[in-house]
Amino acid sequence: MAESRQGVREIKQRMQELYVYDLYGFRTEAKALASVLYPYETINCFATGIHKGKRRMLVVTYYRIIIVSTAFGSPADIVSINREKIQNPLFSKRFFTSSISFEADGTKYEFAMVSRRVLEMFMWALEQTLPIRN
Repeated sequence: MAESRQGVREIKQRMQELYVYDLYGFRTEAKALASVLYPYETINCFATGIHKGKRRMLVVTYYRIIIVSTAFGSPADIVSINREKIQNPLFSKRFFTSSISFEADGTKYEFAMVSRRVLEMFMWALEQTLPIRN
């Protein structure tokens, strides 16, 4: 569950709770993700896919969607999108080319080659009620 300080160990533990550790437990994006998570922020979905020609990790939390891309020898590329801005979330389930897409701020985000195991989890994570902010 949510921890006060999110580290790589806590992220991998959450992957195990969501039954996706075997897919994403050894990805290099976990370290970069740990540096941008808020205290007590709960991750509801992990997915990886091809977006703009690069493999990227997509993480859905209660507050936002985080897109992380790492490359050897360069800093991580991180995009954070508030969940309130997400529109038209869709997934396409195919044998080899499953995909996830959504729109935010007039930009369409498409992730191809996504594991079929996480497609419904992505939609479930976006259906969770948004926390009330004071």
